[in-house]
Amino acid sequence: MRTKKAMLLGVIVLLMVLLGACAAPAPTAPVTVVFADENLEAAIRDALGKPAGEAITPAEMARLTALTFTNVLWGFKGLPGVAGYTKLSGIEYCTNLTWLDLTNSQTNDISPLASLTNLTVLNLHDNPISDISPLASLTNLTWLSVRNNQISDISPLASLTNLTWLSLRNNQISDISPLVENSGLGEGDYVLLKYNNLDLSEGSEDMENIRQLEGRGVLVHY
Repeated sequence: MRTKKAMLLGVIVLLMVLLGACAAPAPTAPVTVVFADENLEAAIRDALGKPAGEAITPAEMARLTALTFTNVLWGFKGLPGVAGYTKLSGIEYCTNLTWLDLTNSQTNDISPLASLTNLTVLNLHDNPISDISPLASLTNLTWLSVRNNQISDISPLASLTNLTWLSLRNNQISDISPLVENSGLGEGDYVLLKYNNLDLSEGSEDMENIRQLEGRGVLVHY
């Protein structure tokens, strides 16, 4: 009787081991960052020192703290063989970036930047950007340039209370009340507003908003 019980117990234990092995998840492959834009991938590889063909991991991307794509600025001035970065997917893994320059990158979708919450300096001027809502989460920004774009709605800027320098020149902005709502804009801060669709006549809503900013010590160029 004891032998039968021992055999039954052994069978049960064996079944449990086999079932446990079947239920164990299969090993997962290392996560690899995928880029939609080959020019951006090439620039990131250059910054990381990673040759083509080698996988780039999120951990490697997180090591980057500053990216300045200076070749883009010249690429649209006639120099051959240089192109912009129209798709930014993949850059969201650069979670420790504090400085990012995407001047003249020809991108109109900046949604991958929303997770880069450590950014303090961001240069996006000379692009076809119209929607800046992804910037609302970048509350550590102190310096932001989005001049020479196609922006009309600047409400996402109301939450960027650490800004000390902001360029909105040459866009399609007709309402600057979000800047008044930004409680962080104050003494000694700069806001550049020239070449927008503002009503600068005395008594207009835009001028009243400008006067409020100036009354708080903001240096407004309009």
